[in-house]
Amino acid sequence: MKPSRKMEAQVVVIGGGIVGCASAYYLARRGIKVILLEKDIIGGQASGRNGGGVRQQCRDRRERPLAIASVKLWEHLSSELGVDIEYMQGGNIRLATNEERMEALRREGNEELEDGLNVEVWDRDELRRRAPYLGDVFIGAKYCATDGTANPILATRALAWAAQRYGAHIYTHAPAHTIHVTHGRVVAVGAQDGANEILIETPWVINAAGPWAPLLSQTIGVPVPVEPSRSVIAITQRHAPLFREFISSHDLGVYARQARAGQVHVGGTNIPARTFEQDVPATVIEHLARGIAQMVPALKNANFLRVWAGTLEMTPDKIPILGPVDQVQGYLLATGFSGHGFCLGPIAGKLLSELIADGAPSLSLHAFRLARFSSI
Repeated sequence: MKPSRKMEAQVVVIGGGIVGCASAYYLARRGIKVILLEKDIIGGQASGRNGGGVRQQCRDRRERPLAIASVKLWEHLSSELGVDIEYMQGGNIRLATNEERMEALRREGNEELEDGLNVEVWDRDELRRRAPYLGDVFIGAKYCATDGTANPILATRALAWAAQRYGAHIYTHAPAHTIHVTHGRVVAVGAQDGANEILIETPWVINAAGPWAPLLSQTIGVPVPVEPSRSVIAITQRHAPLFREFISSHDLGVYARQARAGQVHVGGTNIPARTFEQDVPATVIEHLARGIAQMVPALKNANFLRVWAGTLEMTPDKIPILGPVDQVQGYLLATGFSGHGFCLGPIAGKLLSELIADGAPSLSLHAFRLARFSSI
């Protein structure tokens, strides 16, 4: 189809989640002409439908330097963006109900300390002293004081708003459908903007389309090993302040945070794979209700007011694909964050902006290259 409108940009960002919006923000702040294309609304998928945890602990070791660097950005985002994104360093408690889990937390804690992340391992008595609101099913925990929480919807949209103030153009309900390549180099992106077919000439594309990234990448013959999965969040009615930490238990299969307004957001750690389905079965809601009642007994009779699901993008090794693609010059991937990309959003966007503007990022992205899956 012949385009009804042509545009130009130095960079086209595809995807209006936190990574795409952060990329647009950091690029626009440096005076680079950016167009961001989002097929729906800003923060409409996993970036706006997650637990809001901003954590460094309990990560793959390859990812940890990015998380530590990202938290340093999170600490100043509210003032920098001019929006209160409800960021708080309330700490993160990873809980254990058995000695096997406790030993795994100890090993992980030793590794984190080696990498410069300050964590504490608590036995049962220390856990009772520090977090008396928790149920007695837990025998200990690992704690990181510099981890925290934020409002996912506000954070993602605040990055988009700030990007626009610096000159980025954001088109929502404008799905990208084709990347055009000539002689191994990105030259344009085709998209639909309402009834208009648009063609944006550009030398750079950041594909931050989450679980839809592989579909777009197929248009230039670059396979991306990312599969969709469902993440569910349930929200209780308002409660008086119960806890300020982000708390999680893989043994119970739940995590939780209390929002500033008092609602408790409860999610599940058992994520079903290979689905774009966002319906929430009653069994999942029942699981979350049982889990939070065991985790925080004061919430035993809490009512869930609403439930929603988001679609995550999972890689085989559960760490992101981030950076350039060998086969196509000017094509960058930023996908596969595997359910823990909310914290990484700001640093991912900043590093990609550095790669484009400076020729290299300030932190190595080598561990996150697509080429690591060449044998799959």
